Amino acid sequence: MKKYMYMLFPLYSISIVFSLSASSWMMIWMGMELNLLSFIFIILHEKTILSTESSMKYFMIQAMGSLIFLFAVSMSMIFYNETSLINAIVPPLALILKSGMAPLHSWTPPIVSKFSFLGMFMFLTWQKLVPLFILFSSWFSFITWIAFINIIMGSVGGITQSSLPKMMIFSSINNIGWMLMSMMESVFLFFIFFSCYVVINFLVIKFMSLFNIKWIIQIKSNKMNIKLYFFSFLMSLAGLPPFLGFLPKWLVIKKTWESIPLITFTAIIFSIFTLFFYLKSSVAMMIASSSMVKWNISPSLKMKLIFMMITNSTSPFLFIVLT
Repeated sequence: MKKYMYMLFPLYSISIVFSLSASSWMMIWMGMELNLLSFIFIILHEKTILSTESSMKYFMIQAMGSLIFLFAVSMSMIFYNETSLINAIVPPLALILKSGMAPLHSWTPPIVSKFSFLGMFMFLTWQKLVPLFILFSSWFSFITWIAFINIIMGSVGGITQSSLPKMMIFSSINNIGWMLMSMMESVFLFFIFFSCYVVINFLVIKFMSLFNIKWIIQIKSNKMNIKLYFFSFLMSLAGLPPFLGFLPKWLVIKKTWESIPLITFTAIIFSIFTLFFYLKSSVAMMIASSSMVKWNISPSLKMKLIFMMITNSTSPFLFIVLT
C-alpha cells in the first residue's frame, strides 16, 4: 500500500464522523466534500485508464449533487417559509443522487464497476452511511418510499447482468432498501444489518481481488472447493440460509412485519429475484470449462479461503445469540 494511503484512511474516517455529528447543514456539506476529496484519492491509488476515467465521472456526478444540495439548503435558510417544496424535496434528491440510490442510480453501474476492488468495496459500504443517516434524521417521511423503490429496482436491475461488479451494485441498491427498513425499526437493528453486509461484501470482493476476476466466466478453476467457496459467498449476499446474509434479513422481517407489512412483503418477494440472478451466475460458474485458466493455490491463499468460509458460515451461531 502506498504511503499516502495511510493518511487518506484517517481523513476518510474523520469526514464520515464529522458529517454524522455536524449540527448544521453547512457543516454537513463540508463533511461530505471532505469525504469526496479523500475518496477520490483512494479510487486513484491504482493509476489505470479505467480508474482515472471513472474517478473523473464520479467527481462530476458528486459535484452536481453537492451543488444541488448546497443550493437547496441555502435557499431554505434565506427563504424558509417561501420555499418549503425546495426544502422538502430537493435536498433528499441530491443525497439520493450522490449515494447512487434508486431512482437516480443510472450512473452507478457503468462508473463504479470500473473502480478498483478497494474503491468498489468502500462505495458499496461506507459511502452509504452519511446519506442514509441524513435521510433518516431529516426526511423520515420519505424513507418508506425510498426503501420500496430501491428494493424493486435493485432486484429487477441485476437480473440481466453478467458482470460481477454490476450485480453487486444492484444488490447494494436492493440492500439499501433493507437498511432503510431496519432504520425504521431501530438504529441497533440497522447496525446489525450493516455490519453483516460489510463482512459479506468484504468476503466477495476479497475473493474477486485474490483471483482478479470481474466476470463469472473467469472462474475456471479445476478445484471444485474454490467454486464452492465463492458460491457460498454469493448465496450469503443473496440472503439464503444458513449463510451469514440470512441472519440480518430474517431479523428485519421479524421486526418490521407488523409495523410496515407492505414493504416487508415486497422485500421478501423481490428477494427471489436477487437470489435468481446469483443462482444463474453460480450455475454458469459451476459448469464453466476449466481448460483456459489454471490457478495454483498456495498454502497461504488456501488458509485465507478457509477463514473466509468459516466467517461466512457463522450465521447459525449469531442467530442463536441474537434471538
